[in-house]
Amino acid sequence: MAADVSPAPHSSPERRAALVALLVGIVLMGAKFVAWRITGSSAVYSDAVESIVNVAASGFALWAIAQAHRPADRTHPYGHGRFEFLSASFEGILIGAAGASIVWESGHRLLSGGVELRSIDTGLWIVGLAGAANAGVGTWLVSLGRRGGSAALVADGRHLQSDALTSLAAIGALVAVRLTGIGWIDPVVAILMACVLVALAVRTVRRALGELVDEQDATDYETVRGILDAHLEGAAGARAPLIRGWHKLRTRHVGRHHWVDFHVQVDPSMDVRTAHEVASAIELEIETALGSGSEGGNATAHVEPAG
Repeated sequence: MAADVSPAPHSSPERRAALVALLVGIVLMGAKFVAWRITGSSAVYSDAVESIVNVAASGFALWAIAQAHRPADRTHPYGHGRFEFLSASFEGILIGAAGASIVWESGHRLLSGGVELRSIDTGLWIVGLAGAANAGVGTWLVSLGRRGGSAALVADGRHLQSDALTSLAAIGALVAVRLTGIGWIDPVVAILMACVLVALAVRTVRRALGELVDEQDATDYETVRGILDAHLEGAAGARAPLIRGWHKLRTRHVGRHHWVDFHVQVDPSMDVRTAHEVASAIELEIETALGSGSEGGNATAHVEPAG
């Protein structure tokens, strides 16, 4: 039968969420750069630069999610889920680049004696509102991404949450300078913020690359192992259909898709039809546990005689 090459739906919760993140990011980026021009703060500049990354990453995530939702076809029989990990890797690289830019600008200001901050109250209001918006949207994206198995959406949400933390740090720097009058606090806080961003970038890229190179999903492995063990003959509370043993279990996680293959050992006297029914029943149980339908699990069992 020919592969399904029908186009993916033009709308999905993940795609709509990515579009919302992009639009919100554009508005907040503009607000933060206004706050930076008003205050002259290195910490606010750091927050504004990260907003550029937010917009670029959200745009890339929107494209990646659209690609990932395309159904499997003749040239991509396992689907297009890896586009989301490509998006997460790209976002991690952008976060690292933003951190380097912040260190460069803040270090220059620190060595040159810094600058006197202006209109601190106005800057506090703008940055505070932008940070609260990022925290709310970021938490929503992470929650939606986890429910839908979208790596790109989770990465985008975590980045927005980190942006909210940098906004909080920028607010702290502005308040500290206002209370103490010590100007070098501002660039030092900016450099510390950059270090946090670099750490986030490393973690984001590490997770995405692990998925791209088929790093085994420990949670999926334990779930499937528990199901197979529950069907072993002689096991306490074993449930039908019964098998003599299993081995060569492999799992991988591609976006919202979970792929599993394994060998099951059955009674050597069992006929082919019955052995097939046993394998199919266990495959269905695994697929249901990992997520049913095209948006969930795909299990493949190889049947062999025990002994």
